[in-house]
Amino acid sequence: MKLTADSKKLLLDEFEYAIKMMKTGNNADKKLFYFSGLYGALSRIFNIEYDSQLVFMHQILTSAYNNINMRLNALKGGETVVQFPESFFDKLIEIVEELTERIEKNEDTYTTMEKIAILTFITTGNGYYLFEKNIIKI
Repeated sequence: MKLTADSKKLLLDEFEYAIKMMKTGNNADKKLFYFSGLYGALSRIFNIEYDSQLVFMHQILTSAYNNINMRLNALKGGETVVQFPESFFDKLIEIVEELTERIEKNEDTYTTMEKIAILTFITTGNGYYLFEKNIIKI
């Protein structure tokens, strides 16, 4: 990913703030709210300094937010079958920390984005089924 030092610092600062707030959030809604800051920060950066890897990360994170939000809303609406695994949000924070570190070190982020996609998949019926069968592990 090719970013100026200023853009990279701004992005990392935003990610670190989101992580800090996700860790202190006392419920899933707050954790997800701060998670949404990640794709927001990416869109602000790639509007100034376009990079295809930023767009890829933005798409994965936006999709993750939307799927997690749909599951939260389903649970609030009375859905009882597909639940969040107990460590779901801890794992999400761990992966976002990994992503931040990879950006900081100029390392490829593809495998980290894949982890976010798989974790998010658990919020779907089929993904939760595979999680319960221990095919998907977190």
